[in-house]
Amino acid sequence: MPENTEYSMTPDDALLVAGIGQHALAARRAMIQALLDQYGSEKLVEILAQFIGMANSVAANCAEMSDMVLIHECGVHPDKFSSVNLPTIFGACQGVQIASKCDPAGACHGCAYRLGSIANQSPITTSDAEFMAHDRKGFMCHADLDEQGEPLRVCVGHAKAARASA
Repeated sequence: MPENTEYSMTPDDALLVAGIGQHALAARRAMIQALLDQYGSEKLVEILAQFIGMANSVAANCAEMSDMVLIHECGVHPDKFSSVNLPTIFGACQGVQIASKCDPAGACHGCAYRLGSIANQSPITTSDAEFMAHDRKGFMCHADLDEQGEPLRVCVGHAKAARASA
């Protein structure tokens, strides 16, 4: 992943993005359209490119912060983990792909096949789900674990997606 500072946003552009980010989808669309009408497509392309860099930076900083909390606050030795599987822009894009494969009704709240869940935006989880796409029993639900922390059942979303592709 690129360095956490691979973006360069002007203070005025940051205010525009922050203002747009405070609204629901319909208002965001209207505000972006107004931005396009006022400044043109080049400005919009630049703001989007910088925003993606900023979003990647935020995700990388969240991962680094969670690692620091595990080490310093929880006393977990760094050798015990290789970082927490946190959401990223890339993971969220993969999540859109797998969520489109089934209706998540009946799946757990954190299902990788439920658009917008943590698992649905985590690159390791979405990659695992996609890798196991043709194995109905290979991708397990992590909402229901045994005493050793092992999953007890197949992921509902995964099973539905496998059935839909059969």
